[in-house]
Amino acid sequence: MTFSYLKKHFLLPIVAMLVPAVAACFLYTPYWEMSFVAGFDFQPYRSTGETFIILFSDSWQYVWPVIVVSVLQVFGAAIIMSALDRHFRTGSLSLKSPVRLINISVFPIAIGVVVMSVTAIILRMLMFGLVSLVQVILGAMSAAPGAALAVIAALAIGLFILHTIVIIPMLMWAPIMFIYGYKFRDAAALSFKLISGKKLFWGLFLPMLICAGLQLLMGFLQVHAAIAYLVNFVVFLFTNAYVTVFTMIAFYDISDLDRRDIEPYKNLPLPHVTQKPEQQSEQPEESHAKKPQDRKKSKKSSSKTKVEPKEDDRVL
Repeated sequence: MTFSYLKKHFLLPIVAMLVPAVAACFLYTPYWEMSFVAGFDFQPYRSTGETFIILFSDSWQYVWPVIVVSVLQVFGAAIIMSALDRHFRTGSLSLKSPVRLINISVFPIAIGVVVMSVTAIILRMLMFGLVSLVQVILGAMSAAPGAALAVIAALAIGLFILHTIVIIPMLMWAPIMFIYGYKFRDAAALSFKLISGKKLFWGLFLPMLICAGLQLLMGFLQVHAAIAYLVNFVVFLFTNAYVTVFTMIAFYDISDLDRRDIEPYKNLPLPHVTQKPEQQSEQPEESHAKKPQDRKKSKKSSSKTKVEPKEDDRVL
């Protein structure tokens, strides 16, 4: 469903995520949870400091690039998600009044991004501990040079799967908050009930796994810097656009909300009005003004003169 929507309406997500992707490709490396494996060079053991630098790159020393990329992504996601919500509700998709679009969903999205960033740091620290443990054990066993890399790659894939499972309910927080008006605590609780029994994992995991595999391949090939920046830009642009569109489409789908971009409003005929409102308002006054004698006369006259409706006047 996400690819089908992007095929028809790819321009708005691409435009909204263009600036964040340009900034991110120079300041950050996408899918570092997987692509760091290429930095081990088949060595069975490294020191703890070297492992930490490989896993965290320069982000632990220079926090501002991560903050800049995150802020730009929040604004881009706010534009896309608000515009898609308006498109789904009204059938109109446009970038008119972008400030208003940002204001609708920027704070719920920012809360979700902060929590997801903290979660990513925790998972990366867990990966750091597991990688260090594997290197110490295999180094003590005098294992083959490629054995450590194989085990670490398997751990990276397993942690990547865990990361995907963890962030799926977090992606639902923002639409629950700015569409339903829930507070953060209520949105976090409702998200688990909302995704329970829904098959959302593969729709998010498979495209992300392909992008992570591409980044891992670029790391092993040691391509030129210009090619690396270009690949990073494409991966960031696709990832940001896909995840935001996937979130809104999945939310509307599992919430059973009507989408007017698929089924437009139907011009239903107005119900047949037998009496004008003025006549309806005058009837109570006339009934109260009639005397009891007049009411008896009207009952007699109505009982004597019964007119059967014509065939054309009958209600079928």
